[in-house]
Amino acid sequence: MSYNREEMMERHRFSDGEITQLVHAGLLTVRDAGSWWLSIPGAGKFSKHFIKGRKALLSQISRSRYKEVLLTDLSSRKPPPALRLGMEYHIHDIIGAGLVDCVPTPSGALLRLSDL
Repeated sequence: MSYNREEMMERHRFSDGEITQLVHAGLLTVRDAGSWWLSIPGAGKFSKHFIKGRKALLSQISRSRYKEVLLTDLSSRKPPPALRLGMEYHIHDIIGAGLVDCVPTPSGALLRLSDL
């Protein structure tokens, strides 16, 4: 999303000092003279860790027998170094994204790679 100086000052009622503070905080990045882009600090780093962690966890499941693993076994394993956001976070992510099927068993939930 792009904003120019006039829009920021008239429509959103920001002063020059407030715009400067937003730039220093990393919430606005300078596009060109008098124009800014809205930014989210750390979003790139988060995306990188998110994608690497997802791939590492899916790789771990795909290497297991029959490409399935019990949820309790997976969560008790030592996380690979690529899982910077935590094992539980990535487990919930792959379940929510539909990358694995959750099959109820007497031993607990079984995570099986989906046939996509």
